[in-house]
Formats: sequence, structure tokens, C-alpha cells
Amino acid sequence: MKRFVIACQIVIITLFIIKMYFLVEALQIISIPSYFSMDHFGQAIAQTTTTPIPPIKEVKDITEDPLQKERDLVDFLQKKQKALDTREGLIKAEEQKIVALKKEIMEKIDALKALESQLSSRLDADKLNDVKRLKELAKVYEATPPQKAAAMLEKLELRTAAGITINMKRDKAGLIWGYLTPQKAVAITNEITRTVRLTAE
Repeated sequence: MKRFVIACQIVIITLFIIKMYFLVEALQIISIPSYFSMDHFGQAIAQTTTTPIPPIKEVKDITEDPLQKERDLVDFLQKKQKALDTREGLIKAEEQKIVALKKEIMEKIDALKALESQLSSRLDADKLNDVKRLKELAKVYEATPPQKAAAMLEKLELRTAAGITINMKRDKAGLIWGYLTPQKAVAITNEITRTVRLTAE
């Protein structure tokens, strides 16, 4: 850049000298004073060329934005905020899923409790029906002759035979007991004991 400025100055000075030369030639005809002589002009030019040229200040780029750093920081912060907003949105979506899942689980628990209550009521009703049925069967067996009732008990399932025997009157059950085989009597006795134990628990 300095060389360009110096070259420009040299061209301007050269043009100035040429102009002055023609001017001096013209003035010699008119006989101008001696201080306009070529020697005087040569000295003036020499003084001009030896004068130190001041250093050129660094020119700032006019396209450079003085607030670029601040703009970059704002841009960075906006990106961070956007990332945080996205993450917050994902967390909220997950929370909503968890809430919905919790609600669904609670609804299923309530449904299971209701079903358990229904089953419990049904089991209680079935148990009462079983007891009622066994009591009615016990009355039938009490009215049947002991030998025939014993033969019937021999063929029954242990649980049913034990249930009927439990619901019979003691004296009637004793009469039938005398006609049972020892193995069946022991098996019915064990089942009665087990049933009483389970009822107690």
C-alpha cells in the first residue's frame, strides 16, 4: 500500500515537473525572474521527494460488525435455550405418559379390587350353598337306614363324605360309623380333621 502511494506521488510530481517545464519555457520568452528557473524547481522537487511520508493508519474493514461478538453470544444462548426447551418438552411428555400410565394402573387396581370383591362374595355364597347342601344331605343320610347310608358314604368322595358326616347328629353318625370299613372311617376322620383345621385358620 505504501509503495502504491509513493508511486502515485512520483507520477504526480513528474507530471507537475513536465507542466512546469513547459511553463518555464513559455515564461523565458517573457523573461521571468530567476527564482522560477529550472534549478530552483529542481531544488523544490528534491525537497518534496525527501520529505518523510507519514505512516498510513490501518484502515478498518467497514463490513466488520463491531457487535459481532455480542451477536454470536446471543445466537449461542438462543441455541442453548432452544435445546433446553426441547428437553423440557420431552420431559413434560414423559411426565404426561407416566401420569397416564399411573391412572391406567390405578383403574386396573380398582377393577381388580372390584373383581376380588365379586369373587369373594360369590365364594362366600358358594360356600353357604355348599354348607346348606351338605346339611340337607346329612338329613337324608340320617333318615336312611345306617347300613345303607354307610354303603353310600363308602362310594362318596372323601370331602363330600366328611362334609355330610360333620353336619349329621352325633348319634345318627355313630350308627352309620359302625357299618363303614376301617380304612374309609380313618380317611373320613382325617378329612374332617383337615377341614376343621382349615376353617379355624
